[in-house]
Amino acid sequence: MENFSTNFDAYNKLALSKTNDTYNTNLTTLNNNEASIFTSENATNSIAGDVESLNEAFNEVQDEQGLIGKLWNGFKNLTGLGLSSDDVQEKIEQYEQGEITYEEALETIESFSDKQEGAVNIIANTATGIATAGIAVATGGAGALLMGAAIGGATKAGIKTLDRATNNVEGDALDAKEIIKDTVTGAVDGMVSAATAGMIKGPIAGQTVKQAVKQGAIQGAKAGAISGGVTGATDYTVNTIADGEEFTIDGLVKSTAQNALTGAAFGGILGGVTGGISQNNLNKKVKITHAKNPGAAVDNQTQAEDYLDNFNKNHEKIAIKDPDTVAAKTEKLSDLSKKSETLAAQYDTQLDEATEQINKAFSDKTDIEVITARSKSQKSTFSKLAKKHLEKGKELTTIEDCYKEIGDALGIRIQMKSVSQADATGIVEDALKQKGINASFDDFVRFMQGDSGLGDETAKALSGVSDEILDALKTRQMQSAVDQLTQGIRSGDIKITELNNYGDSLTSYFTKKQIQEIVDAYDYAVSKGIVSGDKPFEIVTQTQALDTKDCEILENDVIKWPSKASEGSTIQIKQKSKGAVKESGYTSGQMNTKHKLSNSTIANGELQIRGTEVNAFADVEHIPYDIRTGKIAASDSKYSEIYSLIKKMDDTNYTSYNQYLSDTYKTLRMKELGLLDEAATLPKISDYIKSGISPEDLGKLDMQGLIAISKAHK
Repeated sequence: MENFSTNFDAYNKLALSKTNDTYNTNLTTLNNNEASIFTSENATNSIAGDVESLNEAFNEVQDEQGLIGKLWNGFKNLTGLGLSSDDVQEKIEQYEQGEITYEEALETIESFSDKQEGAVNIIANTATGIATAGIAVATGGAGALLMGAAIGGATKAGIKTLDRATNNVEGDALDAKEIIKDTVTGAVDGMVSAATAGMIKGPIAGQTVKQAVKQGAIQGAKAGAISGGVTGATDYTVNTIADGEEFTIDGLVKSTAQNALTGAAFGGILGGVTGGISQNNLNKKVKITHAKNPGAAVDNQTQAEDYLDNFNKNHEKIAIKDPDTVAAKTEKLSDLSKKSETLAAQYDTQLDEATEQINKAFSDKTDIEVITARSKSQKSTFSKLAKKHLEKGKELTTIEDCYKEIGDALGIRIQMKSVSQADATGIVEDALKQKGINASFDDFVRFMQGDSGLGDETAKALSGVSDEILDALKTRQMQSAVDQLTQGIRSGDIKITELNNYGDSLTSYFTKKQIQEIVDAYDYAVSKGIVSGDKPFEIVTQTQALDTKDCEILENDVIKWPSKASEGSTIQIKQKSKGAVKESGYTSGQMNTKHKLSNSTIANGELQIRGTEVNAFADVEHIPYDIRTGKIAASDSKYSEIYSLIKKMDDTNYTSYNQYLSDTYKTLRMKELGLLDEAATLPKISDYIKSGISPEDLGKLDMQGLIAISKAHK
């Protein structure tokens, strides 16, 4: 629009001449309520000429409109928002009718030209900002600014060149001066955008979409105002110098303010919309469950009495029977019950921030179905404290003592997607082919299910490669999570104190190689002072994951492991298999974690990584065990339907029941590893418990029955 700007002085002089001469000479004012009219033929001819000159000026402005300008003007014509070409045409007609002066009509054309040029610049600047906004996060430091400058310069120059290429001004597209101006201003825009991108926080676990929209709008407005103000000042300065125009402070302030306001408005809208969409997507992947009233007061005396009564029934050898001791223990447990109210409320306030730490560490959710989180309830906290006091003799005098004892206060679970059957088939068949084993995918599945009809030779061959194949399948399901876990440990975003790889060779989640990778990451964190390493790093897994032949063995199975990260140093590791395989077949990859919160508090968490199939079962499978061991009392009405069934079950049936649970876990894991179809039939409880319990009652104890009971009481 430079041509119009340079010629506008000529139009302005014409307007001034006509205002002082033609109108004052030919305009007759009539009194007695008569209207003002042009009386001379010269005036009529002059107006016609003026209209022609206005149309000529307007046509020149419209010729300079490229694709972006035309689309923006079309939007304004359609919506009536802003000064559009229709408005300008109307002003020319108003002048022709004598309703406004020539100067007013000409000023409207100039204003339209300026606003269109400003809009094209804003759109180009915005596109430049969007193109470079993520660079700061991806690159960081000076690299982000340099990359922002490069991308910003190319983006703005490209957009503005495209716009000029689609106008009606010959040779305008490849105007070297304009391209240089756009490249320089775009480079500054890109650097500023990369710098201010750090002001825009991503979605936060635990926030509602409404909260994210508000946060995004505020942050977007701030970033947009800063970016807009700087780009406005830059555009004005560069254009003034390049065009040889007079530089004025008023012009600089005006350009800076206009772009800052526009940037704030657009940034607020974009930030709000983006924040809402991003939060909505995050909430599908991260689900935090808060209790309705965490820390609500309970009947501490009754809770203590019920627990002690249940404890005595399930621990005959160490039962507390002396009346004075019973009274003292009841008073102590009542105090722990009260402390548990305080702790439960505190855990709930920590949950969002701790979950956000895990969410950021596991940012690649390609293989993750969902991350769920919930804090320990008052009842669960009390039960754990009471057990530690009665069974392990812990005094737990202060709230701080109690806080330290609950190492899994914040439960965060990462549920991994299952391996597709197509991927599993490829992995199995490739492994069999490489080993020269004449067997199929179906043969391997039958072998894993314990099919005795395969033949001794085939069964022997498959036995020799089964662990290797299972490791390959587990790697496919878990490796992305392990990679992010080890990176988080190395960076200090995740601090773990122990690793439990529950399950057998089929059902466990971590391979030996993955356990080694986690240990190496822990070793690195110790060497850098990220974690203290003052206590042994405990690993629970069925088969020995670490080769300890060259390690010094200390007391209680603790070994001095030669550090790979710090030559000449060692870290202490305790590796054990006891407890890795549970009677019920329970499986999970889980770690105790430490979360440093913004208020400097260290929160205690438990991070579990397991598949979606197993997760649904593991959430309820513990109920019979909790009843059997007394963790769930007879007074708990939620489980009254199955309480007596579990309590009265003889040892033979309970052993069979655990076998049912274990085989269910194995079937679910085979589904997760892609060895079985999603619709594969689960074990039937009636095949395990054949007498002593009615079919109707057995239906309450199988997987679906336990899930139904749990859902009914949520």
